[in-house]
Amino acid sequence: MGIRYYAYPVLADDIELARQNPLDYMNNNPIVDDDDPDDDRLVLCLDKSWRYLQELFVWPNQYPAEPCLDLVRGDVVYPNGWQEGYRCHYEVLEPEAVQRIADHIGEIDKVDVLAMFLAHYGCPSTGGDHRDSHLREDVAYVGYHLEQAKRFVAMVAAAGHGLVYRIG
Repeated sequence: MGIRYYAYPVLADDIELARQNPLDYMNNNPIVDDDDPDDDRLVLCLDKSWRYLQELFVWPNQYPAEPCLDLVRGDVVYPNGWQEGYRCHYEVLEPEAVQRIADHIGEIDKVDVLAMFLAHYGCPSTGGDHRDSHLREDVAYVGYHLEQAKRFVAMVAAAGHGLVYRIG
């Protein structure tokens, strides 16, 4: 289980509708082809990598934050404590914001992911505390989802769409 991330394209004319009720819009997205359940090109699932991408998009201490942070900004809230469950975070991005992300996300790659992990957790070969056996897997996992985000954002921006996402 765990808290996951999903994003869907939004027609530019539907941005306000998506803001009013993002969950309903995500469940009834006119851009997603319901006839082909195996067609995931119009849905971005970042699984649990969204937390790492939040770090990556502000690393190394960029101010202001990389425009790409808008793609994954937010977190769930626990209004009644974690035992009672969480409330999802929803965000709607206008086409201009998606285009800004598309313009910048291409500059970030798997080498940046590796550098972030090494800087944050230390280098295993020099006595850092990152688990030796997991560094490769962690970099591959986040790098894979970074590439999926690049592809999705480029496609959505090229079509002139906005997007709606949910963390939760």
